[in-house]
Amino acid sequence: MTNLLLISGRAHFLLWTLLLLPCLTMPALGQTIQGKVTDAGNGDALPGVAIKVKGTSYGTITDVAGAYQLELDEYPKAKLIFTFLGMKTQEVVVGTQSRVDVQLVSDSQELDEVVVMGYSAESKRMLTTSTQVVKSDKLEDLAVGSLDAALSGQAAGVQVTQNSGTPGSALSVRVRGVGSVNAGNQPLYVIDGIPVTSENGSQVSFSGQTISALSDLNPSDIESITMLKDGAGAAIYGARAANGVVLITTKRGKNGKDVINFNAYYGIQQAWKQLDLLNKEQWFEYKNDQLGFEKYSPEYIANYEHDTDWQSEIFQVAPQANYDLSAQGGNERTSYFLSGSYFRQDGIVKGSAYERMSLRLNLDHMLSEKLKVGSSLQFTYSDTDRIEGDQSLNAPLPNALSLPAIYPVRNEDGSFNEDGPYANPVAIAENAVNKAYSYRGLGNVYLDYEIISNLNFQLKGGFDYYQLREHSYDPVTTRQGATYNGLGFNANSQSLNATVNATLRYNKQWADVHRLDVLLGWSAEQYQRRTNFLRGQNFSRPEFEYITSASEIVAADSYGLDRGINSYFSKVNYGYADRYLFTASVRRDGSSKFGNDNRYGLFPAASFAWRAIEESFLQGRKNLSNLKLRVGYGLTGNDAIGDFRYQALFSSGSDYFGQPGIRPSQLPNESLQWETVIQTNVGLDMGWWNDRLSGSFDYYIKTTEDMLLSRPLPLSSGYSSVMSNVGSMQNKGWELQLSYDVLAQSKSVYWNTSLNLASNKNEVLKLYNGQPIDNIGRGSNRIQEGSPISVFYGFEALGVDASTGDMVFADLNQDGEITTEDRTVIGNPHPELFGGWNNQLRWKGFDVQLFFQFSYGNDIYNGTRVYLESMKGADNQMTTILDRWQQPGDITDIPRATANDPNNNNRTSSRFVEDGSFLRLKNLTVGYSLPQPVLEKLHLRKCRFYVSGQNLWTLTNYSGLDPEVNYAGDDDVRLGTDFFTYPNPRVFVAGVNLTL
Repeated sequence: MTNLLLISGRAHFLLWTLLLLPCLTMPALGQTIQGKVTDAGNGDALPGVAIKVKGTSYGTITDVAGAYQLELDEYPKAKLIFTFLGMKTQEVVVGTQSRVDVQLVSDSQELDEVVVMGYSAESKRMLTTSTQVVKSDKLEDLAVGSLDAALSGQAAGVQVTQNSGTPGSALSVRVRGVGSVNAGNQPLYVIDGIPVTSENGSQVSFSGQTISALSDLNPSDIESITMLKDGAGAAIYGARAANGVVLITTKRGKNGKDVINFNAYYGIQQAWKQLDLLNKEQWFEYKNDQLGFEKYSPEYIANYEHDTDWQSEIFQVAPQANYDLSAQGGNERTSYFLSGSYFRQDGIVKGSAYERMSLRLNLDHMLSEKLKVGSSLQFTYSDTDRIEGDQSLNAPLPNALSLPAIYPVRNEDGSFNEDGPYANPVAIAENAVNKAYSYRGLGNVYLDYEIISNLNFQLKGGFDYYQLREHSYDPVTTRQGATYNGLGFNANSQSLNATVNATLRYNKQWADVHRLDVLLGWSAEQYQRRTNFLRGQNFSRPEFEYITSASEIVAADSYGLDRGINSYFSKVNYGYADRYLFTASVRRDGSSKFGNDNRYGLFPAASFAWRAIEESFLQGRKNLSNLKLRVGYGLTGNDAIGDFRYQALFSSGSDYFGQPGIRPSQLPNESLQWETVIQTNVGLDMGWWNDRLSGSFDYYIKTTEDMLLSRPLPLSSGYSSVMSNVGSMQNKGWELQLSYDVLAQSKSVYWNTSLNLASNKNEVLKLYNGQPIDNIGRGSNRIQEGSPISVFYGFEALGVDASTGDMVFADLNQDGEITTEDRTVIGNPHPELFGGWNNQLRWKGFDVQLFFQFSYGNDIYNGTRVYLESMKGADNQMTTILDRWQQPGDITDIPRATANDPNNNNRTSSRFVEDGSFLRLKNLTVGYSLPQPVLEKLHLRKCRFYVSGQNLWTLTNYSGLDPEVNYAGDDDVRLGTDFFTYPNPRVFVAGVNLTL
């Protein structure tokens, strides 16, 4: 592996040698020093070695033969510093010499990958915790608009669910399962060392189609993503690390010639599947059967003029485009990265779209050899066109699926037809205004000072400003707008999260066997949020859509919140002979969310790794290149509940005889404290044939104690519940990561294949007095002891009675009646196994990326079928009802059609629970890079053209529009349910990457 990296490094520096311009002014001609730099291991010349005069910014690099020349007349008593990738840095005193030849020695530590960890960076081979890294090369070919979407299927144990295809909407990211009922399950996101806002700030409900603050971050700016999955690694972030930590490092400048990159792609999106719904003939025949007599004759049906395909009317082929322009470079004192991007995604459902513009500047400067300063700044503006979601009577997609084909889109006069049982979906998509504008400022500044050798102090301050402005208006040309003579909403939400970190780090190596790294730190955060909300109706004119034109203001609200958290933390790494590695950390967090007696929590962690590959008894095994055993234990916290839940709260609005009044609205609970997650992890890292084949295996047990739940109270108290620490939950499972260079890099053909697998078992251990939490959401999710969280709970359907045409349900308590007591667990939304399989191939100028994502063993409650297979009411039906029971003796799994349903055939039952397993070709990219001679003629460093597709092929037994689905979006407990949910699109794009 070392030789391969050196070869790669030489090729890289050879290219830069040919292109690199001197970054600093040459001094006056005078005494000349020259020489050659070679590899001490094999004597080969080393091109591209950086050489500078110590204490100055003056220097040069070696040419293709490893030779160099410097004019040193202005630098008497000069010391030269020789630096090269993968080699130990050397210092040479010139003295009176006119020639200095240098042999550089390989540095295995330098060659090892450096991983960004909590408040520091560490060598990957020295890690003692379960950590996963995703590099930018794994993300750059994915035509996705947000960083959480880019993580999908990339890391073992990290389940990313694109709950819907709504542009700009929130995704669910779960690291090692669901760990809480009420305190949030999203990981903590940290960008360049600063925690960022990832919450949904929307005040106008769109039925699960929430806006994600993470959509404002440009994936093209990302250099790497590190996921801290176990308690030992995440504990350094303490009170908010219970669900894992995602550390994002953005691109920064490099010493050398300025590099300009331009990346662009344009493509189309389309629905990859549509439901088979009844046409007009099938609809009328079904209605005759439902009514029990022939209301619609064959002649009437044949002559009926309207047969609308509502799905075709509401789905569209939608464009998607992205343009990125960046520049990076610098010299030995200053480096920069500057980028600008534009992203636009129209939704495959009419009326939906997402647009984003962003700017980023990362700047680093050496004020002296000991003092370094820098900053990272990003500004983003986004514009989202929203549509109502799954549970609304004013939603384009649900209405398009539910409206029978017998209703036209427009009347003869061109106006929208509103004769159907639901609002015209095309009218909503074209006339309703639902805008969300976000303004995001994200940044930090830092100071890094080397106090003495091996002792560094860093001070970093950061901010995350997020403003969301929402504007909605339904004119009288929509059914909802006509009801109110125009209906409008206006909402504003502003949040500011300010952070200050101070760390002191000491690292030392001595006697060639001892490594010590000590970190001490302090952190403080302050979060502010201000909101206001207005609802108006009865507008003077359809063209006037803002609240100022409303005759009635029917709702108004404003809200303010200030909270804070401060922390002290420390971490110690010790390694003996690169063989025995110890890590220990502790963090003390204080949060304003809890009372004085429980405001602070302590979160310790410890881990150990044994690098058995360094033992003498394994030194002779040439095929084995890595073997490391890891054991870790850590405590993390979760405080993601509402603010001030421990206090007695009062609400206004209790007016009496015209006088303002207040009323108590919340009971105090001073004993409220953190949820604590206790996690144990055992892992094994392996490598063979110089790490050509590498892998890792982890087994973990993750237990949530003191779970925050709303404990029910007797009605005589005047309150329904109080927040308390009364539950516990456990996740345990395993993760496997494998990577294999099928064809080695030294050959003309390169092929790497990588696979990640994960299995997680969730179990609710304890609830208040063992009482289950029942009837949650459209899928009747239930939380009960001894089962996974949010299982589907209902009746067990045994089939259709051939004599009556009604569904038969299991009488589990055998009392001769079907009652609520006969309900049972009918499905599990959690997969038994999930992961991804990625392949990267290169041959000459061609490259291919083939990426599959899969989920196995999870169930989906198809709430859409509850209505579209009900065979009662006014909804259109799926063609599956053509196989319905129609006469005694019919053998089918679809019950009879009936205007009234005394048997309640479409009650919550296993009839609507389906296997949600899927295998999806998530991404296929084929690219071609122009050869070097052509690039030289075009004065380019790189020119690559590519075509790419997403969601190109899906293998699934699920009958709905999409198996990656949840109508409630990123909800913690309403899981695995499809209810007229916006599907993920199939995407085709063509793009170009240019480097100047």
